[in-house]
Amino acid sequence: MARTNSLENDSPLKSHRFGHAPALWLALPLFIGCTVDRLYRPEPSLFLSGAGLFLILAALAMRYEKICLTTLGLAGIFLGAIWHQVKLPPQDLIKPHSPFVEISVLIEQSQNQRTGKSWTGMGIITDKGDYFRRRVALQVQGSAPAKGTELKLSGAMMAVPDKPEGFDAWIASQGATLKLGPAKVLGILEEPSRFSQWCWQTNHHLEKWLRTLPWQDDEGGAMLAATMLGRTSLLPEEAKKAYAETGTLHLFAISGLHIAGMAVALLWIVRRTPLPEKPTAFFILAILWIYVQVTGASPSSLRAWIMAVFLWAGQSQERATPILQSLALACATTLILQPEASNDPGFQLSYLAVLSIILVGVPASQKLTTPTLAEKLTPRDEQSLSQRSLIYGKNFLLSGLCISLAATLAGMPLTLAYFNSASWGGIFANVILVPLSEIPLILGMISLTLSFSENLSPLAQGMNGVATLVLQGMNAIAQGLAQIPHLTLQGTASTWFSGPLCAMCLLVCFFKQAEEKSPYRILGFPALILILWLIFFVHPID
Repeated sequence: MARTNSLENDSPLKSHRFGHAPALWLALPLFIGCTVDRLYRPEPSLFLSGAGLFLILAALAMRYEKICLTTLGLAGIFLGAIWHQVKLPPQDLIKPHSPFVEISVLIEQSQNQRTGKSWTGMGIITDKGDYFRRRVALQVQGSAPAKGTELKLSGAMMAVPDKPEGFDAWIASQGATLKLGPAKVLGILEEPSRFSQWCWQTNHHLEKWLRTLPWQDDEGGAMLAATMLGRTSLLPEEAKKAYAETGTLHLFAISGLHIAGMAVALLWIVRRTPLPEKPTAFFILAILWIYVQVTGASPSSLRAWIMAVFLWAGQSQERATPILQSLALACATTLILQPEASNDPGFQLSYLAVLSIILVGVPASQKLTTPTLAEKLTPRDEQSLSQRSLIYGKNFLLSGLCISLAATLAGMPLTLAYFNSASWGGIFANVILVPLSEIPLILGMISLTLSFSENLSPLAQGMNGVATLVLQGMNAIAQGLAQIPHLTLQGTASTWFSGPLCAMCLLVCFFKQAEEKSPYRILGFPALILILWLIFFVHPID
């Protein structure tokens, strides 16, 4: 982590200062290697030999910085491809021998449906044979089990299509080559670990509490539970559709918004106690890690937590940790622990959105909201309330639009490529709904804290009620915006790789423009790349 020079006025995002984020040299080769293995499945022995050769060349070329870094990067790509192949289940398509099977499955993730009569999830087949170690998408009757449970299931087995679309495309992106369902549980072969069971029980307890309101409203309580637990399956169908069409469904995924809000709330509480700083920070990080595990440890929540750890580590050592460095470290750590996460659209969209905000959204907003000469020379005491309000409102609107536009531009190629749909309306909807979403988040956190006291439970229920009213207002806004015609783009990419390739071009553009001073160029060139891709590579869906 870099100790920045406080007297230096250059932006830490300039290309000649990318050395302040050396983790990029680890994260990018690992991600490229995982992608190479996903596309081509190279021979492990060949890539292992290549990695060894490049490491030797890097050692011999230590005096030549560019050659050494290049060979290290190539070695990282080869090692990333090998590690991805070792960790990922078999990816070649297989046709089930019989439509009805009885198999043993180790549960990786599961989620109850709104009806509560069935659950969906992912698992790894543990039976020896042709299906061994293959990932299977599940739809099973009954209540969802905890992660790590091994079940004996029976049901209809189907293969994921060769050219999957819609939900099948998402299943394939998770590494699943088979689908099982509707299925039923024949028995439990192995119980989950105590910690997994505790996380699952805690998740259910939190859901039950967040649904508790001063009045009877199952839909409203479900929306609050979906917000705090990151479970979009709890949302009413009309609400889910409205948020999807307005590009704001990410508000219900555990991400930096949740982690930052919880960190601020916990820090505010703990600072009013006579605890020393470092034990307090460890306590906060531990609470946040438990929250991430209880809510399912999604890629976006892991990314936010790991970034928080590295940012705190830098501050505790009196070092300024650039946010780009923290993002790269979080990406590298995730890929080392879970290389198969590189295939997950949630992982790709999460990191690409944050990267676009760092490299494009924030710099553009800072340049557009720079005070004018007249504002600098006018003392704050001599400005009227209306003038201060106008300046604040203008800066808030411009900052929100820049950040939302950057994230929307970066994510649109991937969402169109994976889901054949993307919402340009999110550029404006996020400016309204993201600030409002902080209110139910904070109220929900306070409610969960107070719920452990019987004397304070009525107050906590009242906070649940206020949070639910805010969410219902957000729902009304989202449904109103969803009525705008042509709010979403519906289309299919002419070639399957054009979406990720466009995203890579945008990424290169973001880095190349790090020294750009014009906010219109910072935002304009990525927008031009996206428009050209939409014109030449995307076919509208009738």
